[in-house]
Amino acid sequence: MPTLAFRRRDPWWGQEGPAARRRHRYERFMSTTAFIASILALGGAAFAWSVHLGFAAMLGLNVRLLIG
Repeated sequence: MPTLAFRRRDPWWGQEGPAARRRHRYERFMSTTAFIASILALGGAAFAWSVHLGFAAMLGLNVRLLIG
């Protein structure tokens, strides 16, 4: 029996109706948007730390943070 984590299609997709499909698409859109925002936040934090610790200057990026 396949695990639920790798299931790509809802077996009841055609029987739920258009409102349920819209809600499912909206929930997928919001979860994907939240994931992308979290990845961007991690990247921004990593860049800020690289500037703060001096790693960015070693790579030739002379950037100063306005905080701390």
